[in-house]
Amino acid sequence: MVDLLDIGWEIKCREEDLKQRALENERRAIDDARRSVDEKAEQLKALGQQSALIAGFAMVSMVEASIPEDLHPLLIVLYGATASITVGIMLLSMLSSTFILVAILRYDCVNRDISFHDFWRLRCAGDFRVVSLLD
Repeated sequence: MVDLLDIGWEIKCREEDLKQRALENERRAIDDARRSVDEKAEQLKALGQQSALIAGFAMVSMVEASIPEDLHPLLIVLYGATASITVGIMLLSMLSSTFILVAILRYDCVNRDISFHDFWRLRCAGDFRVVSLLD
């Protein structure tokens, strides 16, 4: 009789242990997803800030440039075009990184349909590569 009670107790303890391990694994998965989201968010924030900074410097250089009177008009056009393209590309990079940031901050770490790694790879990685190439 005592052996049956001991076996029953061990089975009950084992079931509780398995439930606790499953709960801890789920908590770890949630923490890992949150860390991944935070890491990517910091990268995107830095990329957006850097793009905005470069765009601002390009704008200031266009406004503050003192162009000599005897400069060839083609050089003036080239300077204006390259500075304008720089501003446009940097603003595009900043907006794209902001949109990707919004997408990953909306990722639900608790009730996740797919893992964050798969979410990033399927929905954001291509856009991130383009944005980081622009910057």
